[in-house]
Amino acid sequence: MEVLQHIIKTQGTNVTIIDLEFKQIENLEELLPQLANFSNLKELNLHGNRLAYLPDDLSLLDTVEVLDISNNIFSDLGQVVDALSTMPNLIHLEITLQSKEEEQYILECLTNLQILNSQKVNGDQDGGDETLEQQSEQQSERSISAVQDITLQQYDLEQMAILYDSIREYKKEDQEDKQFDQQIRTIMLDLQSKLKQNNPDHLTNLYILTAKFNLYEICFKSIIKYFKVNDKKLDVIITKIHDMHLQIFNDMSNVISNFKPQSKNQSLINDNKKQVNQSQQGDKTIENRLRLELSELQQQNVELEKENKRYLDLLIKHSKGDRASLPNSEHILKQQNDSYQSQNYSKNQSSSIQQNNAIFQSKQSQNLNSVPQQINVRHLTLKQLKDVINEIYESKQKFDQKCADSKLPRETMEQHMYTYLNQKYGLKSLIIEWATSIINALKKYSAEDNDVAVFGKILRNECDEEFRFVQTQVKNTMQELLKMYLRGKFPLKHQAEIKEMLNQRINGQLYEEEAVDIIKYMYNQEDSELLLNKLKSYYIVPQKNPDRRLTREEQLQLLQEKDKYKLEYSVFQKIILDFQLKSHEKYLKKFIMTFKQMDTDANGIIDENEFRNLIDILNFGAEDLDIQKYLNIIDPYSHQQITFSQCVTLFSSESVPGSNGQLQILQKISEQ
Repeated sequence: MEVLQHIIKTQGTNVTIIDLEFKQIENLEELLPQLANFSNLKELNLHGNRLAYLPDDLSLLDTVEVLDISNNIFSDLGQVVDALSTMPNLIHLEITLQSKEEEQYILECLTNLQILNSQKVNGDQDGGDETLEQQSEQQSERSISAVQDITLQQYDLEQMAILYDSIREYKKEDQEDKQFDQQIRTIMLDLQSKLKQNNPDHLTNLYILTAKFNLYEICFKSIIKYFKVNDKKLDVIITKIHDMHLQIFNDMSNVISNFKPQSKNQSLINDNKKQVNQSQQGDKTIENRLRLELSELQQQNVELEKENKRYLDLLIKHSKGDRASLPNSEHILKQQNDSYQSQNYSKNQSSSIQQNNAIFQSKQSQNLNSVPQQINVRHLTLKQLKDVINEIYESKQKFDQKCADSKLPRETMEQHMYTYLNQKYGLKSLIIEWATSIINALKKYSAEDNDVAVFGKILRNECDEEFRFVQTQVKNTMQELLKMYLRGKFPLKHQAEIKEMLNQRINGQLYEEEAVDIIKYMYNQEDSELLLNKLKSYYIVPQKNPDRRLTREEQLQLLQEKDKYKLEYSVFQKIILDFQLKSHEKYLKKFIMTFKQMDTDANGIIDENEFRNLIDILNFGAEDLDIQKYLNIIDPYSHQQITFSQCVTLFSSESVPGSNGQLQILQKISEQ
């Protein structure tokens, strides 16, 4: 399975949790050998698949303690229980049940279970029948949502899917499969999150009914959409019926939501009110003490923020080259200050960042009123700067993977630069020193080196992080094309000789004809002419009158090359990469301008509302369901932190209808 192979490649076999939720798995037996490779596996999630049975022998999963097989289509509970009994360490089971009898059957057969459907199991089996019965009732109420008739099972989903297929057959359309699956997943995930909450029974039943209603609402909207195009009169009638039906359901939902059921133990509650009133005085004392502590913490936080501002102001002034009056100036560059401060101290929830900030803040509190008057700014060479950039890239890639595994939001490249420096050096003075040095070096070498220019634009959110991989691919393509050219021109030379010639070209100069061949292969006629004109001013004219007498061989070689022009390979590569960067900037121009309008604090991050406004302004034809789909991809856990690079990656991979078929969203935006 691709998911398991990906986990092995990226995380190895030492993971403790594997999530295979909603993966359409029908046969677990095929996956057992792969799952057995994870020797430390503790938790396995198979929720929402299409399993009708389990393998008879699950002893290969001998380390698994927590198993979720709820919302599958098991037909024989006895077979499932027999299979589960072969798992020696299973102590926590999540499974969809239909009755109290089924729950009691599981408890009797799987005696090692400690938790069933998120409820603790009473380990004392010899206790009174009344206690066991009460516990069984509580667990059954959770597994069947308190009222047995109000459930949402796999059977309901299948019946709705059959109805939807009938509508699609009637419409003769096959283009809504992905959208349909995404809508189902959205509804079920929303229901699942609500059922995990500790809600009253009437609200739980309401959530299940609402999910059912929304499922059939998909069918309703699909048929209305069809009649809106093909039968206007019928569309008006059905739409009116639908609206009235929806209004009735909403009114009923409001009635249920506002209903406050009378407690069975109301008399006992009334008796306890006196005791509660008596304890309120003590609670007020505790409340006052907590309020005082909160006030002190808030004051301390304000002081730390002021200290942080002073250091950021100092850093920014050094990046501008102003070293005159450092501590007394209060001109703060809002973009860098807000980006660093808000993300490293309030928005980001990553445990790693919290640890780094704790170190940073502790040092701030020690030196609250002492700001260093001077910083030793390093003057980095180009090679040193590129080494640092590559280290930041590598650190960012690993950090992004950790955030994905921990279900935390990603950082921007600017944020991660400070995170990286904090993790590497720890001391505030060194962090400021290196950050200032990097910024100064970026200004110095951006015009000289394309890799530096790309990193600088990524920091400023003028280019997406993934574009650096495009530039790497361009470099590799240029070398491969040069190698192909040399093979074609010198077919009798050995592979080693071709490789040596290639290295000579890459580390030195290449001929005009070689450069022309590469450019014409990579670009269309218009772009080729533009690039070839740029190259003309960089060609090296061959020396025709040497100062010394040449040998016959040198004279022959000079005669052969007298009309050939050469070009430094590094210059040739930079021209190509600069052209790629400018083309990419032109491609993103409209999106960048619109994103900056939404990103009012200029930190490269927007929330859900700003993301929706961004899509509205870009106006590429996205509907509410499309926007919800994009949010599920880009911010699945609703952290309200969507970066510029994430938006570019999303809009590069998703497509929308265009004049000539499907187009990438970014392409459609650039053509508007």
